[in-house]
Amino acid sequence: TDIRISANYKSGNRAFDAAEAGIEEARARLKGNAANPITDSFPTSAQWSAFIGSETKAQGKGYNSADSMHVRVASLQSTLDYTVKITHQTDASGNILYWGDANGDAVPERNTTTGKNIYLVTSYGADAGANRTIEVEMTRLPPISAPAALYVEASTTIQGTSTNIIGVDQCGGSNKPGVATTLTPGTVTKTGNPIVCGVNQPGCATAGTWDVVGSQTNMDVQSIIDNFKGYANYSYSVTSVTLTGMNWGTPTMGATLQNPSSCSTTNIVYYNTNNTDVKLAGGTSGCGLLLVDGDMELNGGFSWYGMVIVSGSVTYLGGGDKNITGAVVVGGHLDADLVGGNTNIVYCSDAINNQTANRALKNLSWMEKM
Repeated sequence: TDIRISANYKSGNRAFDAAEAGIEEARARLKGNAANPITDSFPTSAQWSAFIGSETKAQGKGYNSADSMHVRVASLQSTLDYTVKITHQTDASGNILYWGDANGDAVPERNTTTGKNIYLVTSYGADAGANRTIEVEMTRLPPISAPAALYVEASTTIQGTSTNIIGVDQCGGSNKPGVATTLTPGTVTKTGNPIVCGVNQPGCATAGTWDVVGSQTNMDVQSIIDNFKGYANYSYSVTSVTLTGMNWGTPTMGATLQNPSSCSTTNIVYYNTNNTDVKLAGGTSGCGLLLVDGDMELNGGFSWYGMVIVSGSVTYLGGGDKNITGAVVVGGHLDADLVGGNTNIVYCSDAINNQTANRALKNLSWMEKM
């Protein structure tokens, strides 16, 4: 009896491991840049289903080869015995559920209108007569919300006659305002004659253009940082430090500083300043997400492709050319003080979307079904 109990226990564990392996194959093949992808051609249909496994076993889980909304692929391995069914998660009324920022506060939530599909992935593992089932809700990461080329939550000064904040999408998407603030538009002021252009004032070559919108939804900037810092491939803890010549990727610059740069790298750089600040000086560059808990000062040349997200304030000082292609989200104020250089924040939807497009899917729930 003990031997049989032990054998059953071992088979149950193996079946469980097989079911988990099925979940991970589904996660890998649903990823945006998967080598062997499962393609979702009907993202708005509750009838779409995908299956991993043999045709016979997939049919036992509901696969119908005559149904154009059913997709079946063979497993990429032959050692473990599992069959996986993937469907779109729906609410009680049958509406497709998405994971995205429906209310503009930058915090993704379940909703029926905005974001990425939530997939219900059920994996059936088997071994020597034992069967185990695991059910997981998973989703691709939606793009980070960017309501403007520059988003701020406190009084802000834009300085310099060669400063350009361009909300007209330089990558072919929908145009945004140059600057968006949660306060009144009058809290964003200027000295010199900077250009702030966007959807409301598209004159991006006209000195003095001023496209600032106020009373915007308050974004939870800290939540954005908290959601992505765990993915960081460069993570630092500092206290009032000055760093020179940092490099996390080198954007290929456009024809001018007012044109978008490009980059194929998607790093995530996270600074915990321990409630102080970090100063990046002397030609810093990078591609991806730059996340700063605290204040940040940019002094000298700076180029970035992606998003810069700071919980505190950002200050531009000193000379050198500065170009951010993507967007800047700031929880405090931004002081663009141009001294012998050019400061440009160029909105580009591709630079924002690329940061989440190919990342691993996020688990929203996990359960073993008995």
